[in-house]
Amino acid sequence: MDEKALAALGLKPKEVAVYNAVLKAGKASPVVLGKLAGIQRTTAYSIAKGLAEKGFLTEDSTRRPRTFSLSSPEEVLGLIEREKQLVAERETTLKAFANELSKISSSTVYPVPTVRFIEDQKIAGFLREQTPIWNTSALSANEPTWWGFQDHTFVENYSEWLEWFWTTTSDDIDLKLLSNRTESEVKFAQTIKAERRKIKYWGEATDFLSTTWIVGDYLVMINTRTKPFYAVEIHDKLMAHDQREVFKNLWPLV
Repeated sequence: MDEKALAALGLKPKEVAVYNAVLKAGKASPVVLGKLAGIQRTTAYSIAKGLAEKGFLTEDSTRRPRTFSLSSPEEVLGLIEREKQLVAERETTLKAFANELSKISSSTVYPVPTVRFIEDQKIAGFLREQTPIWNTSALSANEPTWWGFQDHTFVENYSEWLEWFWTTTSDDIDLKLLSNRTESEVKFAQTIKAERRKIKYWGEATDFLSTTWIVGDYLVMINTRTKPFYAVEIHDKLMAHDQREVFKNLWPLV
């Protein structure tokens, strides 16, 4: 039998040798197959047994010693239906596997940061609207402190919101902000008398031009140095975490 044809059917070299041994002998025991194929009897039996399970040989276990012979053409053609069934079963399994992968992929959400830009005239309303949301985020993250830097011009322009903040905010919330010391900030601190509002005056921070807060999973920046004022809110857990670590490490050094 053409060895290339047998190899194309998936038979390995030793299987080809045993098959051709059966073809030569017509019917043979494992001992004979081993001699004809040039391999040990136990190996010849194991290979012949495997070829019988694949449908290429027929085993006669009623004789002693048992023998192996070639499968009939009809039996070989029957392998086609068997192969079709195996392919259909594999196709069904692969489709189910692909469907599960699709579900996993669709449930994976890429953490894209949410960015909002707030124009000058909307900042006051924005601050009142978002403060409860920021505080809730801070408490949920077990980070109840507002960290960051507060420019002195913020106090001068939004003192009403600051007073509202300290009359409505939970006692669980506190502030630790760096700032540039001015008369307006000192005066406001004396007026508000909020023990949870801790401000450190950072004399080297003269180049800071905006207020920056890190609250929970939010990073908020507000420009009140030049008109028109504007605010930017970034909702991103990783960015907020890293910026909070920066100010936490700065705090004891100032």
